[in-house]
Amino acid sequence: MKNFRLKIFCDFDGTITRNDVWLNSLARFIEDKSELKRICDEFVEGKISSRTTSELHLKLIKNFDKELFKEYLAEEEIDSSFPEFVNFCLDNEHGLYIVSSGLDFYISEILKRYKISVPFFANRMIDDESNGRLSCEMTYSDEYCLDCATCKRNILLTNTNDLGREVSVYIGDGASDYCVSSYADIVFAKGKLASYCWKNNITYFEFTSFNDISKKLIRLTEGNKIKHRQEASFRRREIFMGG
Repeated sequence: MKNFRLKIFCDFDGTITRNDVWLNSLARFIEDKSELKRICDEFVEGKISSRTTSELHLKLIKNFDKELFKEYLAEEEIDSSFPEFVNFCLDNEHGLYIVSSGLDFYISEILKRYKISVPFFANRMIDDESNGRLSCEMTYSDEYCLDCATCKRNILLTNTNDLGREVSVYIGDGASDYCVSSYADIVFAKGKLASYCWKNNITYFEFTSFNDISKKLIRLTEGNKIKHRQEASFRRREIFMGG
């Protein structure tokens, strides 16, 4: 497809960051580790949704301290090639968005530390300083679907114009990326998402760093292989037609 524009949507925890920030830093405020593990196991096994998982995790948090949390976040690292990837997107006028089932506070803190400015969609953290508890407002959930804390599918659909020759790209690593991967034209996957795509016959490119992604996108562009994926395009039309 010539004269296209890429719209790139990227997961945060474990994709941009080296660790899952939610489990690596936020979960340090959870004392009941066995219950935390049980919830995580049920999520991985598909017994509970990402939305339910987030709600149950937050209920386990006690004595939350925002300043201490900031100290934990200062230890979190991102993929060293991500800043270069951001510049790659800017240079080529590709839209880049972060989509996350995590919390806006820690995403903002980490991006700010690395001096990275990328629009993101995430749950709004609500800190009740009076009792040390934490909750969140799921600003980007779907009112008709209770599965996802952040409906990454809807964000991709509303920010990509098929008729305007825009091609969607999704980058992710985990279970919260399963749904949206079926609607993206080009998928870059690793970890659990790569396994899911393979099992469900979703075409994807495996990656280890963002350098892999930029190099692949350059090759696809030079080979004139940027195009809408037929199955993904059909799924998107179904949604817009109320299917």
